[in-house]
Order: sequence, then structure tokens, then C-alpha cells
Amino acid sequence: MRLIIALIMIPLLFSCRSTTGDFLSPLALDETITIEEKLISFGAEKVALDYPVVYNDGAIWMDDMIKLVEDAEDYILISTFLGSSSENLKPLYKAIMDKAESGVDVYFIMDGTSSYDMTESKNHMTPLYFLRDRGVHLLEYSPLSGMRLINPKGLIVRDHRKLMVIDGKISAIGGMNINFISMGAGEGETQRDSMYVFSSPSLAKALRDEFIAIWNASSVEKVGAEDFPIAEGDDGIFDGYLINRGTGSDDSISGMYGALLSEAKESVVLLPYLPILDDDMSKAVKRAVDRGVDVEIIMPIDLRGYARNGLAYYFPRLIESTGADIYISIEDNETKRPLPILHEKLMVVDNRYVVIGSSNFNFRSMVLSYELALVIDSKELAESLLSHSERIKRDSSYRLDYEGALKMKEEGSSFLSYLFMYYGG
Repeated sequence: MRLIIALIMIPLLFSCRSTTGDFLSPLALDETITIEEKLISFGAEKVALDYPVVYNDGAIWMDDMIKLVEDAEDYILISTFLGSSSENLKPLYKAIMDKAESGVDVYFIMDGTSSYDMTESKNHMTPLYFLRDRGVHLLEYSPLSGMRLINPKGLIVRDHRKLMVIDGKISAIGGMNINFISMGAGEGETQRDSMYVFSSPSLAKALRDEFIAIWNASSVEKVGAEDFPIAEGDDGIFDGYLINRGTGSDDSISGMYGALLSEAKESVVLLPYLPILDDDMSKAVKRAVDRGVDVEIIMPIDLRGYARNGLAYYFPRLIESTGADIYISIEDNETKRPLPILHEKLMVVDNRYVVIGSSNFNFRSMVLSYELALVIDSKELAESLLSHSERIKRDSSYRLDYEGALKMKEEGSSFLSYLFMYYGG
């Protein structure tokens, strides 16, 4: 079945507008223009940001998300890739429904893959259609059905973004879905991931506008900017650049990453999930390494059989083609206790530029998904997140060298699983 899906995906790529060519484009490599000019040229919207509240545990984020929902006065916009309920998530969905019934406008987008969750969530999963009965405006983006075969591109281009906007000021973005494995498994048991909450009207406006765009492109119920006013004022202290690649957008996630890799002078730290790269991506990383930039990739091994076997097949090529230092995070180095999977999406360049959002550093996120990526120019935030990544490397990671990668490939790998991961993520 995975082979069939992969073979279906390959010809469909020719109908997709996005590519990874921007990683090595003349614009990304141009040394005569600033990084800000590059990011804006690749479609980024400049926003003013405050210092975010950072969450790395889904259970803690769920508790505070409930508080944010309960404090909402006008409207709530939520978008998630995987959305489902479970026993522990009932308080969150109750808060959302209570707000809708109180007169607050609640609009919720979930990707059509939500009912086909491949993680542990499938064992604790209740579909979200019940939200409609309590006044929530619920949109299932591109539901998976036989009718989609009329437009097969819709089967593979998914809305992978995770965002929330409340009352035109509070915004949340990151990598956590609203499901069991991301938020409902209990403190210390949820995936190791991140969400960032900002009090920034300009970020709220940018996210609201894209939410409206995808809602109106997919729903008969149309909304407008006047339905979701933005709070006055902007107390931002950091510059941010939002790449929001959605329906009809030409924003280039590839160009953003390519520009930052080209700009790097000292260090790049990447926390990616499933970093399956194509040649353009690998060459962009290798160019940085060859310039003397210290590139570290701290990543998990997804222990689901196909994912582990696909990564095992790819690891030697990842090391050889990029020259980066690869660290694998699976278990606590002291207790040897297995840890929840590392699902973060983070990049820090030269102790200054931070990239957060929904985008994985892989081919699928560059080409086959709608994604959010926020570049933040903040040495203060960069220092904090570097400390966070260093703790992961120190406490729960080991370095994978080329010989170790070859051994892993020989002991158990699968080209078909790799092919599925390349296109399927």
C-alpha cells in the first residue's frame, strides 16, 4: 500500500508549483543584499513581536490554552493539522464549545487527515464533528474521499499549519497538534514539541488574513477581515518575518531556509522531524559546512516500523551529502528510559536568527504542504532556545557517525519506506 501511494504521488509532483530550487537560487545566495531583503523577496511579511511564552510540554500548553480560550471576548481562530478529542482533551474542547455558546465566534480548521492519525492518537481518538452541534464553525480541509480522485493533487497537498488567534492580539504557532499524542497523553508523556504564544497585533493580523484565505477557499460560509478585528497598538521589540504558504500563496519556505543557510557564518542548529532532503536541500547545507559553519542536526528516530526503516536507509546519505553532525535523541542518557518522540521544528542561525512554526526540514514541507514559518531576529530568544537544544543533545542524544549509519542501514532498512517518507512525510 505504501508503495502504491508513493507511486501515485510522484507524477502528481509535476502539478505542484512549489519546489526546493530556491535553496540555491541566485536570490538566496546573493551576498550583496540583506537577509531582510531576501526574506521579504521570498514572500515574508514583516511583523513586530514581543518575547514569546514558550511551551515544550503539550499537557502544560493545553492547560494554558484553556485559560486563553476562557479569556476570549470576541473571536477565536484555530487551525491544526491533526485534530481529535480524547478523555484528557475533553476540558479543552468543553472550553471551546462553551465560548461558542456564549456568543464568541469560534472558527476551527482541521486537516482532512485528522481521522486517519497514524500515531498513538488513533487509539484515543474522537472525531471533532461534535463541535458543530455546540456552535463552533468547523471546517475539514480537503477531506480524504473517493471524490478527491477527481483532483488527486488534493490528496497529497495538506494543511500542516498549527495556529491560534484570539481577539486580534494573542497568537500561538508551533508544532503541536490538538490530539492525544501532542496534548492529551499527560504531562511528560506527550511528544517533545513546542508552541509559542505572542501578544502581537501585527502577527495576529498576518495569521488572521491567511486563516480567512483558506477558510473562504474551502467553505461556502464566507468571512471577511471585518469579522475579526485586530487590536490597536503593537508593542513588539523584535523583528519577525512570517512565511505563510497556503492556498494561492507564492511564499517560499525553501527560499527562507536557503537564505538563512547562505547567511550563516558560524553555526546552524536544526531540530527537525524526519529530515528527508532532496539534492537542493542537501547541497545548501553542505555549502554552509564547507564554509566552516558548524551545522548540527538533532533529531529523533520515529520507532514506527516504516519510519525507522526509511530513516535507516537514508542516514548514510544524509551524513555524506550534508557533512552535518547528526545527533539522535531517543532515550534519557542516564536512565536509558525511552522518551516521547522529538517532534520540534526549530532552527537557530549564528546565535541570532530563530525559525519556528509548523514546517519540517524535509522535502514534503517544502513542496507538498501548507506551512507556517516565523523567522525571529532576537539574540535573547536564540540564546534561550540554544540552551534548550543543548540540553536535548546532552541529556538524551548520541552522535551518529557514518559507520554507525551504515550499520543501522545494514541491520534493517527499507527503500520503499524511505520512498514513502520522502513524499509522505
